[in-house]
Amino acid sequence: MKVLVAEDNKESRYLLEKLLEGHGHEVTAVDNGAEALEQALAQPPDIIISDILMPVMDGFKLCQECKQNEQLRNIPFIFYTATYTSNEDERFALCLGAATFIRKPAEPDILIRKLSDEFEKARSRPIAPARVVPLEPSLYLSEYNKRIVAKLEDKVAELEDEITRRNQAEEKLKQSHERLQETLEGTINALAATTEMRDPYTTGHQRRVAELSCAIAGEMNLSEEQIKEIHMSALIHDIGKINAPAEILSRPGQLTELEFKLIETHPQVGYDILKGIEFPWPIADIVLQHHERMNGSGYLQGLSGKDIILEARILAVADVVEAMSSHRPYRPALGTDKALEEISQNKGILYDPEGVDACLSLFTEKDFKF
Repeated sequence: MKVLVAEDNKESRYLLEKLLEGHGHEVTAVDNGAEALEQALAQPPDIIISDILMPVMDGFKLCQECKQNEQLRNIPFIFYTATYTSNEDERFALCLGAATFIRKPAEPDILIRKLSDEFEKARSRPIAPARVVPLEPSLYLSEYNKRIVAKLEDKVAELEDEITRRNQAEEKLKQSHERLQETLEGTINALAATTEMRDPYTTGHQRRVAELSCAIAGEMNLSEEQIKEIHMSALIHDIGKINAPAEILSRPGQLTELEFKLIETHPQVGYDILKGIEFPWPIADIVLQHHERMNGSGYLQGLSGKDIILEARILAVADVVEAMSSHRPYRPALGTDKALEEISQNKGILYDPEGVDACLSLFTEKDFKF
């Protein structure tokens, strides 16, 4: 039999076409009601299978047009739909003159069985079949509008439910993110406090470095996310000093070469402590690199220039300025002026030039104070 299929969904149209062809039918498939009507008038099929919700002309309108056309009115019309599936939709379809109404999805064997029944009826119909009386236009328009409005109301309700579910999901995700952020900050603060307990003379050093680092990053117009990353990294940049004996950290006087070498391992120790923690930023790498220098003379990896993470370059500037400005067991505070002179003279040599310029601007133009 010659079957005309009107279905706008590409996958559904293909599957229906191949299913019917597999059972020996000749199939013409189109993607909207207007094209189906044009095709039916040009080459009348033995049967029409149509979706309802389609562009240009929907299935209800296609059925009405067919049933009002002398040439097409006695061709069996089958609705196959996933959108208009209520009992009222089915009653309206049958009032339009449809032979049957099938809801998607239907198992292939069930679908073929139902279609075969209609095909058999089509084959055995009388030579002069009874005329199908079309639905009176005003009744058609009234019922058609009801079906459209009902479907719109259903869709609006579905959309409202979906919006509600998404809002609820977003709120839960937001709360979960906030809890995670609080946990993360709590972990960072606990690690920072642990370091400061081991080295009382540098109590507050990490927090002051964090304060200055964030100010420099802000002056450089870095993103809020980068500033947060720098803040978290700076708060624990010296955590590796937990590995050094407390008497070395707090002893007045110069360190021996061996003791200094031990202190120099603190970036690596910090990296080893932090690398297993899943931070949303490369905090372990920033801690590892915060004593690298632009000309490669730093430690531990001897990195230079832009091979050093930007956040680590900013942290290095803030670390030097704070350390020189503050008292240490082995020397009195050198003062902020001396610290600014150090980074200014070594801008681009030891320290990131943009970070240095931002730091100098903070102290000389914006009255930054620890």
